[in-house]
Amino acid sequence: MELELSDPRRKELKLRTEEVVQHFSAVPKGGLGIDLRIQACVVALSVLEDRILDMNDDPFLPLLQMLSDISYLARVFVDVYQHLKFNSTKQEGPEDDHAGTRELFQTAWTTYDHETYAHSLMLIEERLERTGFDHTYFAGKRCIDSGCGTGRLAIAMAKAGAAEVVAADFGEESLAYLAEVKRRYDLPQVAPIKMDVTEMSAFETGSFDFVASHGVLHHTSHPDRGIREHFRITKPGGQLWLYLYGAGGIYWPIFDELRKLLAGVEPKRIRAILRSYCLRPGLIYTFLDNFLAPRVYYSLEQTLGLLRPLGGFNYRMMKGSSAIDDTEKLLSTKWGAELYGPDGEIRIVVDKDPA
Repeated sequence: MELELSDPRRKELKLRTEEVVQHFSAVPKGGLGIDLRIQACVVALSVLEDRILDMNDDPFLPLLQMLSDISYLARVFVDVYQHLKFNSTKQEGPEDDHAGTRELFQTAWTTYDHETYAHSLMLIEERLERTGFDHTYFAGKRCIDSGCGTGRLAIAMAKAGAAEVVAADFGEESLAYLAEVKRRYDLPQVAPIKMDVTEMSAFETGSFDFVASHGVLHHTSHPDRGIREHFRITKPGGQLWLYLYGAGGIYWPIFDELRKLLAGVEPKRIRAILRSYCLRPGLIYTFLDNFLAPRVYYSLEQTLGLLRPLGGFNYRMMKGSSAIDDTEKLLSTKWGAELYGPDGEIRIVVDKDPA
C-alpha cells in the first residue's frame, strides 16, 4: 500500500513546493520580506530535520502540512505588505551558483563556536572508530582531509596519531579558522594548504595512506574529476573515505526548490539574520548548506563506475551511531529510501588493491 501511495504523494509534494515558490515570488527581498523568506526556510528545515530523526514515521503528512502553512504565510504577507514601509532593494548575488561556493562555506563553517566544534569533532571521531579507523590504524600514516573546511577530519586523524595530515581547502577564512583550531588542540602535524580539491596534480599518484572527502565533491564544479583524483592519490593498499549525496528521494528536492526563496541574498546577510534569531550554530550551518550550496547527486553504481577504470578495489559502507550517518541503518528504516533515494547517502570506504 505504501508503494502505491508513494508516486501520487511525491507529485503532490512537488506541486505544493512549487506553490510555495510561486506565492513567495510576490514577497519582496528587503525589510520584513527577507525575514519572512528566511523564517519560512527555517520552518521547512526544522520539519525536514525532524523527519530524518525518525525514518520509521511516514514523512508525507507533516511535510505537506508544512508547505501549506508557509504558503499561507506568504499569501497573508502579500495581502498586507502595501501598508508597511521597508527597503525592497534586491540584494544581488553571483549569477553562477558555483561562483559563491567559497564565500558560502566560509560563512557556514566559521559559524561553529568551540563547544559546537568539539561536539562535531566527537561525531567524526565516532564515525571513524565505528568503521575501523582508530589510533591503531592512523599511527604513523600520511593522510589528507580534502575540502577540509574547518578541519574536523584533519583534527580527528591527527589526534588519532597520524604522522602528517594535509588539510586542503580553497577558502582562506576556513583555513585561518583551522589554523586557530590546530593551535588550540596542539597538533603541529596538521598542514593547511589552499587548493582546488578537484585538481590535485600537486600530489603524486599514491601519495597518501588515507584520503578523506567528507561531503565535499558534490558541491564542486568538477565532481567526477575530483572523485577520480582522490582515488589516484590514494596509495595502493590505502583507503579512500568518500561521502557524497545520494540521488533520488524527497529530502533534497524540497531544498532545491525552496532555495529559490533566497536567490541573490548574500550568505553573510542570511547568517546575520539567523544569528539574530538565536538559533544554535549547528542549525545555522545546516541551513546555509542545505538552502544555498550548489550540489549534484550520485547513485552508488555511478560512483563505483567512475572508479572501476582506474584500478582494482573493494568497498564497504561507513558506520555511524544513527541512521543519519550510517547508510545501512538508514536503508533499514521504513522511510529512509523514500527520503534519500534507493541507495541512501553514498558513504563508502574504498579499499584500494595493493600494488
